[in-house]
Amino acid sequence: MPYHPVSKDLKARIPVLFYEQNFKVKEIYDLLGIKKFLVYQSLAYTHCYGVPYNPHAQKLGRHHTLSQEDIKLVAVLLNRRHCIDLDKIQAELYNHRGTSVSITTLLCTLRCLHYSHKCVSARALERNDLLHSAFMNKIANEVPNPDMLMFIDEAACNRKTSARMKGWSLVGKRCVQRRYFICRQRFSILPILTLDGIITYDIIPGSVTSERFVQFLHELVVCFHFYPFCCETYTVYGG
Repeated sequence: MPYHPVSKDLKARIPVLFYEQNFKVKEIYDLLGIKKFLVYQSLAYTHCYGVPYNPHAQKLGRHHTLSQEDIKLVAVLLNRRHCIDLDKIQAELYNHRGTSVSITTLLCTLRCLHYSHKCVSARALERNDLLHSAFMNKIANEVPNPDMLMFIDEAACNRKTSARMKGWSLVGKRCVQRRYFICRQRFSILPILTLDGIITYDIIPGSVTSERFVQFLHELVVCFHFYPFCCETYTVYGG
């Protein structure tokens, strides 16, 4: 059976039940739900040290390389700079705490602190929360029905777009894939996205100019889809 540690508070009940309340050993381990050996061991420690455990016992395993102050410094560095390199954390620990650790130890420490290495979600420093709130209020006033919203963003593709950057190969061998090195002609894609999905799109050779973009909105969006409902107002937002 796996080892289950017993708290010191529970061990402290053993001498009280045995010496003060005159319980027998069998009654004690049945009452507390512990093993008989633990009862005898706690009574022996109480007789020798005055406490139901060994005060001179040491914890199993190796000592931690990083102290609590070192771990606090690591957490502060990560909160200030999420993209900091591990070697920079090494240098900061050595300069401020005089602690020299390996990269492996730092990785284990970060794992214990529930940190993981993941993709960065970028937020613009130029973002103004006040203007953002004002814009959202403006949208709520102009568009009472979410079905009236349409979103458009330009995408592009060429011969190299579908090429994968990673693949599988045997250990010790390169992963070689024959593919085109010349991009050839570039195509631009203009989709219109609503709550119902993509309702229309256009594929244009080359890049999209402002004149071609206005023509796309006039021919495929306003006239083709919403001409019967011209009395309503539709708001289009581009990326």
